Amino acid sequence: MLQGLVSGLAAGGTFAALGLLLTALYRLTATVNLAVAATGVAGVYAMAELAGAGRPYWVAALAGVLASAAVSAGCGYVMTRWFADSGPQTRTAVSIAQLIGIIALAYIWFGDEPRVLPNPAPGRLFTLAGVVVTQGALVLLLLAVAIGAGTYLLLGRTPLGLRLRAMAERPVTTELLGIGTRLLTVTVWAIAGALSALVLLLVAPVRSSDILSLSMLIVPACAAALLGGLRRLDGALLGGLALGLLEGLLAGSAAVQQYRDVVPFAAILLILMWSRRREVWDASR
Repeated sequence: MLQGLVSGLAAGGTFAALGLLLTALYRLTATVNLAVAATGVAGVYAMAELAGAGRPYWVAALAGVLASAAVSAGCGYVMTRWFADSGPQTRTAVSIAQLIGIIALAYIWFGDEPRVLPNPAPGRLFTLAGVVVTQGALVLLLLAVAIGAGTYLLLGRTPLGLRLRAMAERPVTTELLGIGTRLLTVTVWAIAGALSALVLLLVAPVRSSDILSLSMLIVPACAAALLGGLRRLDGALLGGLALGLLEGLLAGSAAVQQYRDVVPFAAILLILMWSRRREVWDASR
C-alpha cells in the first residue's frame, strides 16, 4: 500500500500542476481551457524534433516552451477576439475545438509514433518503501506549489491581479473603463502554455509519451480543478495530489489496476452530480 502511495507522487504533482493551471486560467480569464495540456504537448514534440536534430537539450527545451507559449497565445487570441462576450458554455466548446485541432495538427506534423524523450531530472533522491523517489517527482510537486502560490499572490496582492479579475468577471465594463484587456489576456494564455510545457517536459519521459495520452492528462486535471470548484487553488492542489496517490494505490493492486484510468472520469461525474444536488432535490420536492 505504501509503495503505491509513494509511486503516485509524481502523478499527483502532474495532476495538481495542470489542475492549478486550469483553475488559474478560469480565475483570470473566465474560461475552462481544456486545451492547456495539448499546448504543452506541442512544446514537448517541438523539443523532441530539435533534440533529435542534434541541438543541446536545454536549447531544444527552451524552444519547446516558447512554442507552447505561442500556440497557447494563439488560442487565447481566438478566444478574446471572437468569443470575449460569449457565455461559459460557448467558450468551453471553443476550447474543446482547440484541443481537437491541436491534437490533429500534432499528428500531421510529428507523426503518430511515441518518442523516447530525454529526462531533465533523472536523478534519485531517496528510496521509500522500495520505491525510488526521483528529482523529477520533487520538481513536479514544487512546480505545482509554485503555480498555486504565484496565482494566489497575483490575484490577491497586486494591482495587476485586480485588473485580471475585473477582466474575467466584467470584460466589457473593463474595456469601457479604458483598461486594455486583449493583450493582458493573451499574455496570461501564453504563460499558461509555457508552464504546461514545463510540466509535460518532466512528465513525458516517465509516462506514455504519445500525443493523445499526454493531451488527455487534461481529464485528471479537470477532476482536480473541479474538486476545488474551479475557484480554490488549494482545493485543486490537494485534489490533484489525492488523485495521483489514488492512481498509485490502484496500480499496486492487480485486481483493480486496469480500472485506474476510470477514476478521473468517475470523480468528474460525482463532483458534477454533487454540485447539482440542491436543484435535483428541490425539483423532487
